[in-house]
Amino acid sequence: MEDLVGRGKELAYLSNVYDKAPVSCAVCGRRHLGKTAIIREFCRDKHYIYVSGMIGLSSDNLREISKEFTSFAGSRVDLEDVADFFPWLKKICGKKKVVVVIDNYSDLVDNFPEFTSYMRQFINRDLPSTRMMLIVCDNDSSVFGRFYYTLDIRAMSYRDCIGFHPDYTPLQHLIAYSVVGGTPAYQHLFQGDPGEAIRTHFFGHMAVFLLEIESMLGSEPIARLNSTKVLAAIASGAETLNDIAERANLRSAVARDAIEDMENKGMVRREVSPTKRTVYSIHSNILRFYFTIVARYQPRVAFMSGNDAYEMAKADIDRYLESMFEHVCVDYVNYAFRCDGVGKPRKKDNSPDEIVNFVAVVDENRVKRSMFATCRMYGDKFGKGDLEDLKERSKAIKGSNRLYVMFSAAGFSVDLRDIASKDPNVRLVSLEDMYA
Repeated sequence: MEDLVGRGKELAYLSNVYDKAPVSCAVCGRRHLGKTAIIREFCRDKHYIYVSGMIGLSSDNLREISKEFTSFAGSRVDLEDVADFFPWLKKICGKKKVVVVIDNYSDLVDNFPEFTSYMRQFINRDLPSTRMMLIVCDNDSSVFGRFYYTLDIRAMSYRDCIGFHPDYTPLQHLIAYSVVGGTPAYQHLFQGDPGEAIRTHFFGHMAVFLLEIESMLGSEPIARLNSTKVLAAIASGAETLNDIAERANLRSAVARDAIEDMENKGMVRREVSPTKRTVYSIHSNILRFYFTIVARYQPRVAFMSGNDAYEMAKADIDRYLESMFEHVCVDYVNYAFRCDGVGKPRKKDNSPDEIVNFVAVVDENRVKRSMFATCRMYGDKFGKGDLEDLKERSKAIKGSNRLYVMFSAAGFSVDLRDIASKDPNVRLVSLEDMYA
């Protein structure tokens, strides 16, 4: 059984709800984010009953529920009908303080559509007379409706992922996060040398992450094709609905439906740009890496070999990491400062600014400041001239009480470090600082 990494806030939330028992709580979030692992850790020192819906026969579900009830009660329990679930649950729990977990809820409801009605009746009528904490868990909260207490499990931050690879260098951590993101299941699979992990898990006929991406895109052929086209369009630089639809060769309505579906699944993110345009980006790092890099080389895997395709992709992988470094820099700002918003400035032709990579409004010692940031992953060290360019370019952007931050994995020149040591409005942040 894999140890739980991070998730302290989530466990604290559940503990706070537990103190309010009798109470019901929903836990939701997309696949592989560790919902069950969090609940398992929470239940470790408590009395609990764990029930999980199963794909398959109704009789199989009833049999497994009966086994769990029997184990908890210490005497035989046989459920002949799902209507018996909550009467039996109340009987075997009595006045004991118990955490009752119903996991994979949608699979249970697929077999017993009436289960939701029974559960609502129990919550409203019978739960208050018990000492239960009822936890209902599924990928999509819409299957069981609104709960007053709801824990929405999200992908982990780049800093939280450090615990998956205690022996990694900051650069190796950055590579792992850039490629598979903050999904615990993916981080557990991404082990050893990062380059070898990429080669093994992405560049092969049956590479495990390729199979996972196929599963994420769904099994319905038309929806899968439309989603693939939309993601490929975004990966190639399209941002607005019209641009995405045109590049994907789809009608706007079809592209919009595909985007909305992927938004709901946490695969695509909608943002409002500084120019007030609605723009879209790929929200999942594993999908971003696949559609930006791997998909272009996948045909060569079939014709040549995975090793050859990986070697050919190395330069593009480095460019991808350069772009992802900026994403991690933004995450660092949200971690290190009280941040009221982040935006990417654009030039008159609406293309991204190459010097001011992002602008943030931060609260530092209760003072609002405009942060102008530039990021560099590879290449020469940042020098005095780069700082002058940053200041000059930022003049065209509104902002007061200015703070200039330079993020670099390549290092900083001696003269730039000297300037920063004397000027509190200039901050230099290394990759090591970001992972300290």
